[in-house]
This record gives sequence, structure tokens and C-alpha cells, in this order.
Amino acid sequence: MTLNPQHLLTFSVVARLKSITLTAQQLHVGQPAVSGQLKLLQAFVGEPLYERKGHQIELTAAGEGLLKYADKMDSCYMQAHEYVRSLQQISTGILRIGATMTIASFYLPKYVVELQSQYEGVQVFMKTLDTSETLDNLYNLDLGFIEGSLAEVELPSNYQVIAWQQDEIVLVIPDNHPLALEYPDYVPLEVFTEHQVIWRESGSGARHVVEGALIEADINAPVNIEVTGVSAVKESVRAGLGIGFSSAMALKNEAAGLASRRIGSAKGLTWQLNIIAPKPALQSRAIQAFLSFCMEDKG
Repeated sequence: MTLNPQHLLTFSVVARLKSITLTAQQLHVGQPAVSGQLKLLQAFVGEPLYERKGHQIELTAAGEGLLKYADKMDSCYMQAHEYVRSLQQISTGILRIGATMTIASFYLPKYVVELQSQYEGVQVFMKTLDTSETLDNLYNLDLGFIEGSLAEVELPSNYQVIAWQQDEIVLVIPDNHPLALEYPDYVPLEVFTEHQVIWRESGSGARHVVEGALIEADINAPVNIEVTGVSAVKESVRAGLGIGFSSAMALKNEAAGLASRRIGSAKGLTWQLNIIAPKPALQSRAIQAFLSFCMEDKG
């Protein structure tokens, strides 16, 4: 025989109301059920916990001692119930997001603002990770936002890949650069061998797209300057160190001084942005709400 938590909770209510009848009404059960739980609890303890005085229940010394723990348990139960209720209303909770630098900087902020405007109790923690780091940290994240294909990646069985936005990698040049004048629409891939290029770090999804296009075209472009992050690319180009490349979204609201051109053809270099999410049955309400905002204006 073991100590039954429900018996302790019932005992706490009886001690507070001093009545089996009132306890049965509050718990929406029959009086025999309350009496039976009290008898089983008392049998487990091995000595009297209460005695009847008229129509009321009075606790013994042993009962008073046990009540301290029963009350703590009842308080924790009520707090847990309130927490679950608030989760059901998405008025609390934590959302842990891992995202590449481009997505974290230029895509997700508006969705985070929207989530916290409607559900201000939800805390959002966002880490900037490359694709491989996101995959390595899946169990510490609620959602992962990554760039490029996952065709060769085997995810744990409880995760899914959601195709999200289509983005484009564009050449970044000063607006007075000769390439801007020579190529008003798109530049050939050969410009990567003819000009100093500001390359993104090796884990960058944008770099993988550009390198893939160069390999396919059998073009070998040297890497002389490498920086971390799209902001470093833009500032290096602005400073005259060379030409660069970035997500088109990263240049959407860029101030004067920089220009962009499609790369390789009039169709440009496109890439897929994906979301790694738990399968629907494992998603919290906060995850569901955030995904709904992201998918509303899916590109």
C-alpha cells in the first residue's frame, strides 16, 4: 500500500471545511467517496487523523502534523492548475528559437513582436545559430529556422521540416560601382573571379548557395576576405573592400549607397528557408501560435 496523493488533497479540503458533506459538494463527488478516502488515508498512517464532534471534523495531533504537508501539496496542485490554465490561454510559457543570422535579423523580429503583442506573457529566447548548430541543438529548441535544403539530413522521428519562405541571394555592390552600370539586371558568375569578393563565413547558407552555383559552372573563385554576418558584408562593401553577396531581404530597407544585382541569370540564385518544428501532437500552444503567424504571409 502506498500514500495516495488524491487522499491527501481530499484530507486538506476536509480539514479546511471541517465537513465531509461540504467537501463532497466542493469536489463534486459523493459523501461515501470522501469518507472512503479518509479511511484509507488513516489506515495507511496507522493512527487516527480526525474525530467527529457533532457534524464537524476535528483533527488529532497526528492529523494536524500531516495537514502541513497536505496543504503544501494542495497549494502546489492549485498553482499547477493555474499554470496549465494560463498555458491554455497562451498567457505564459517560453519559446526557444534557433535561427540563422539572416533569418534572425531580417525575418523573425516582426513575428516575435506580433506574438508578444497578442500573448504578452510568453517569453521568447532567440539564438543565432548556423544550420549545423541548429540541428545539433534541436532538443534545446522549440523551433529552428534554417537556410537551404535538408534533403540529406535525417531528423529525429518527432520533428518535421516545414517549407517556409523563398529568398534570393544577390550581389551587393556600391551604387556607383562599374558593375552597377555594366549590368543593370544581373551579373554573370565570372564576376566572382574578376573582383575582390567579401565572403561570408564557412557556415553561411548564402555562401553555400553561391559556392554551389560556382561549382556547377566550373568556376574557381578565390577566398581572400571572409567576414561573419551580413552586416559585416555590407559595411565592407560600403568601405570599398570589394563586392559581396547577401539575402535580398537583408537589403530591403538598406539606406542609399549600396546596390544589388541578380546573380548568374535573370532568374537569380534562390534558396529555400525552412522551419524545423516538433510534429503537431508535440507542439505547445506557444509554438502553434508562432507558427501560425509565420505561415500567414508565407512567401
